[in-house]
Amino acid sequence: MKVNVDLRLKDIPGQLVAALEPISKYDGNIRGVVHHHDDRVGGRITVNVIFEVRSEQSLDKILSTWKEGEVDIAKIDAFFETYPIQYLLVGSITSKELESITKGLEAMENVASIEIRYTGTANSSSRAALVTGKASKKETLTTLESFFKQRADKHNYMLIRGLD
Repeated sequence: MKVNVDLRLKDIPGQLVAALEPISKYDGNIRGVVHHHDDRVGGRITVNVIFEVRSEQSLDKILSTWKEGEVDIAKIDAFFETYPIQYLLVGSITSKELESITKGLEAMENVASIEIRYTGTANSSSRAALVTGKASKKETLTTLESFFKQRADKHNYMLIRGLD
């Protein structure tokens, strides 16, 4: 997860280093630091830090350390990495099957978003459905692969994964 935080530090030597140390200590990776020395509020200066952490637990430890060290957090935004979901289903896909797929995906953990586009003609039983979305954990992609493969095998339609 990427984190963008504005910190307000006391304008005395050593404060910036003390604020950055917990990021490294708890397995974070600093991507950028912008020191706004001219931006003073209540005797403190603003420092923008962008960093990555592997888990929410690491972020919680960093935030706790800052609070204990009297580092003011003026603003914080966390950006969670997502993984694309893309499947094209081609064959005799009924509306009942699409409903079942939708319910199955809604019940799955770590599926952040899903969109299904369905196309077909009245003259043919062959239809296509494009399923796109995002997963919030990489491991979920394996679960999705198994889910779609089992459904395609059971209902005899073609499955094409990853169109990008």
